[in-house]
Formats: sequence, structure tokens, C-alpha cells
Amino acid sequence: MAEMTRRTMIAATAVAGAAAATGAEAQGKRAYRRIATEEGFLSPGVLAQNAKTQIPGVPLIVGSGPGAGIAQVLLDLDAGRIAAMDADGIDMQLLLLSSPGVQVFEPATAVSLAIESNDYVAAACKRHPTRFAALAAVAPQDPAAAAKELERATRTLGLKGGIINSHTFDHYLDEKQFWPIFEAAEHLDVPIYIHPREPAKGMREIMSGPVAGGPAWAYGVEVGTHILKLISGGVFDRFPKLRIVVGHMGEALPFWLPRIDNRYLAMRAGMFGGAKPMERMPSDYIRENLWVTTSGMNYWPQLRMTIDVLGRDRVMYATDYPFEKQGQAVGFVEAMPLSTSDKKTLFEDVAARVFKL
Repeated sequence: MAEMTRRTMIAATAVAGAAAATGAEAQGKRAYRRIATEEGFLSPGVLAQNAKTQIPGVPLIVGSGPGAGIAQVLLDLDAGRIAAMDADGIDMQLLLLSSPGVQVFEPATAVSLAIESNDYVAAACKRHPTRFAALAAVAPQDPAAAAKELERATRTLGLKGGIINSHTFDHYLDEKQFWPIFEAAEHLDVPIYIHPREPAKGMREIMSGPVAGGPAWAYGVEVGTHILKLISGGVFDRFPKLRIVVGHMGEALPFWLPRIDNRYLAMRAGMFGGAKPMERMPSDYIRENLWVTTSGMNYWPQLRMTIDVLGRDRVMYATDYPFEKQGQAVGFVEAMPLSTSDKKTLFEDVAARVFKL
């Protein structure tokens, strides 16, 4: 009974928050834009290639069968999406090619589809410059081509950074073959968003099922592990100005941060087989090179802790549209005990600074 009451109160608070937010907008009183920073889309080329590609264990959205409805929502970068944003109180979406993007295709196809996808989303941003911004898909299968496309997409098309859906054919970005992408991002002064997908071989056999697998657990743990691999692999020592963004309230890293530092020090002192010293503590890399978005984790205790651990200038709002409900997410955040200044930081200021919106 107590649990039911708690859930009822949370739901009522979200509805009240959404209603209050909508009322303020109607009166022109809101002091900030709501920018949502992990919002999915698909290009026609990627959707068509998904339909041709059968990959065991990899969920692909296709334009027929059970995925047809979501596919149409992901393709829509015009009136339908903007109407939904208006109804839910979202001023701008930062668009990301939906996972796993182009990273499941052979290299030449992936490079071509990254270009097609970036052209598609850039045209939408040009049609609706106050409503959409976007990150560039790249194909890590060909790191040199990925670096070249990141430069074209940001300098010529006006996109705001890159999106990489974690591992590529079970290889992670700590491998030096991928570092030309980081070199380009640092040189261009644009962030890379690392988004989840199903874990790589070896991890996915263990993290499976409705609770341990998929977005409930495996996706977040996989990306959190990826970030720790970048740290231990020396990526941020080589590229100290590199900016990485992850979603879902930091993919559990803020919660584990003291423990990670503590055990790293123990290993560096010789326990558990020892560890090679790094230039900084693990938490220093996370606090200096990492930003996080809420994306589907719009819960007050977790948000409060993440802000306390990382700082308010490291956390920004995201819905994870269309996989989460925009209006509900906005309602939850608006109902939180945050000042107007803190809401402006969360909804607008950090995103505007990190992605140069």
C-alpha cells in the first residue's frame, strides 16, 4: 500500500508539474528554453538498410511489422515532431541517429550512410533552425573517413558534434585505431556523444533477459564500462581537451565514483595484481572530460546525487524521444525542488555551452 501511494504521489506530482509548466508558457513567463539533448531520428537510407540487414542479437528498427510506427516517428523531422514538441513543452531537440546507427554495416556502406544521414538531418536543422540541432553520425569502421566526415558535418553542415553508438563490431574506442576520431573532435572543439547499444560479445551472453539485458541494465553498464576503458586506455591523457557526453544520468558512473577511485588507489599500491599509474584519478577525468544527460532518468534522488557529485555545470536535460514520453519527462523535472536558476542551467545553459547552440 505504501509503495502504491508513493507511485501515485509521483504520478500526480508529474502531472501537476507539466500543467504548471504549460500554464507558465501560455503566459510567456518561462525564463528558459527547454533543450532536449538525446532525441532519436532515422534517415531513409539507414531505415532501408536496416530492412536488408539481418544481424542476430542486434535490434534494428525497420519500416514494417512491429517497428513501423516508431520508424515513422523517427523519420519525421517536420510538422509532426514539432507539433509533439509544442504539446509537450520542448523548445529544441538535439537529434541523434538512433542506435546502433551505421555501426553494424560493412565499412563502405557505413561511410556512405553516415553521409546520407548527416545530409538528411542537416537539411531539417536548416528548415527549422530554432527547433532542431543535431550530432553527426560517423563510421568508426573507417576511422580516417569518420574523422573526415566529422569535419565536413560540423564545419560545412553546421552539426554540433559526433554520435557513436558505443562498440563497433565488438571493438571499443580505447583502441588506438580509433583515435583519429578523437583527434578530429578535439581539433574541431566539438563533443562526442557515446550512446548505448547491446553489449559486445562476451558481455551480452551474460547481460541478457528483461531485467539484466537491454536498456534496463545492460546498455547503461556497457557505456559506463566504455568510459572507464577510455580512461584506463589513456585517451584523455592524449586528448586532454576532449569532451565526451553520455546519457541516462551518467550510466551509473556518478554512483560508483568514490569506489572506483578507492579501488584504483589500492591497485596502484600493489593490491589485486597492481595497476599502472595514470596522470589523474579516475574521478578527475570524469569531472573534467565528461558531461551527462538525464535521458529517461528523470528522478529527483538520482538527479540530486549526480549534480552533487559532478556539479551542476555537467548535467543537462534529455527526454530520449520517442522512446520516452516528452510531456511526462518535462513534468517530472518541473516538479522537482529546483530553483528557476537551476532549471535554466539544467534545461538550457549546459546544453547551449557544450553543443554551442
